[in-house]
Amino acid sequence: MDGGASTTPVAEGEEVPFGIEELFYSRTDGRGVILAGNQVFQRVSCYPWARLIGAPHKIIRNPVTPKAVFRILWKTIEAGEPAVAYVCNRAEDGRPYWVLATILPFDGGYLSIRIKPSSTLFPVVKTLYAELCAAELAGASIEEGVAEIGRVLALHGFADYPAFMRAALRSEYIARAAATRLASPLPEEVIAAISQGLGDAKASQHRLRTEFEGMKILPTNLSILAARLEPEGGPLGAVAGLYMSGTLETLAQISAFTSGEASLCNRMSERFDRAVFMVTCAELQREMGVQVGHEDWGGSGLDPAEETRHLEALGRRYEQAAMEAIDQACDLAKVIERAGAELRRSMLSLETVTVMGKVEGARLGTEGDRIRTTIESLHVLNSEISAVLARIGDLSAMIDRGMGEIRDGFRDGGRRRGRNRAVAVAAA
Repeated sequence: MDGGASTTPVAEGEEVPFGIEELFYSRTDGRGVILAGNQVFQRVSCYPWARLIGAPHKIIRNPVTPKAVFRILWKTIEAGEPAVAYVCNRAEDGRPYWVLATILPFDGGYLSIRIKPSSTLFPVVKTLYAELCAAELAGASIEEGVAEIGRVLALHGFADYPAFMRAALRSEYIARAAATRLASPLPEEVIAAISQGLGDAKASQHRLRTEFEGMKILPTNLSILAARLEPEGGPLGAVAGLYMSGTLETLAQISAFTSGEASLCNRMSERFDRAVFMVTCAELQREMGVQVGHEDWGGSGLDPAEETRHLEALGRRYEQAAMEAIDQACDLAKVIERAGAELRRSMLSLETVTVMGKVEGARLGTEGDRIRTTIESLHVLNSEISAVLARIGDLSAMIDRGMGEIRDGFRDGGRRRGRNRAVAVAAA
């Protein structure tokens, strides 16, 4: 929304002051032309209302924000998805001001809500932007800038830009709540616990597949030993065959948990992150709606009642989107619980086969020592894999419960804001 022709970047020196507790917004049409904004936006930009309304949003463009960032933002919002980015703007008097912008698409345009950045991610971004701007001035293309953003974010542990922007919004939202001593309406401890659990689960899924891949050789070894110790078709050979078929079937089930981006754990992480992201977007939208009701609209030429209607309509849209994202995360958590339970039953069946193998190995006396060693290795691996599956199952149940708490906190926050708005209107 803030893209435009690049000039010399200006980010040093005195910044335009605004409070960390403040929110400001601008509303544009689909081309990025400013249709409205609030009093804080006008004050921080230092432009008179007459210069802002009807102007392209690039009027506040500061080239300190690389063109590649705007390319990512436009691609995201034109697809109808919310986008978040750190942006350095420039006031009419030339002073810079940094914001974290959350851009919410709606029918016919976009709403950009800005907060003051203060989290530990902010200095990292400023360094990256300076490097990208230097590269742009040296002739680097926008596409090269986009690729460099992806490379640097990967070095910091982010799978892609959407993963980064979700983390950035949460980081700044929490930092702002702490700085203003305003309690978040969301169960932040629950969100943090689920995030940690999903990180552990994604690490466990790699170990799960690695361990099961190692198990595949053991039934083959058991078959070879059985062929040496008994005639073809003997009981040990039958045990080895049962274990081999069970292993292949279970491996197919485990693949659903562990294979790439389509794995259940990765999908769960993506849905959870999206749910929390959408809830946070909706919370900012709610707060913005309450704040504008207390502002002085004199001299703006805007109709505050009309702006309130716009904000309320957009608020309802994003509240619904947030609830849908929560429901989708809950649905997938139940799928993972069921899949995990089925896998544990499969592992129990394999453990039953190992018991049969132990019995047959004991029948062979000293000749069965190698059989018993192989069977014991199978037993140990069974136990380790079952323990990993149990942890994933527990996590799924925790996510299901936790998303319910997030849903309740989100609903209660909306009710409180609605009551506060009603009180404010009555007092006015």
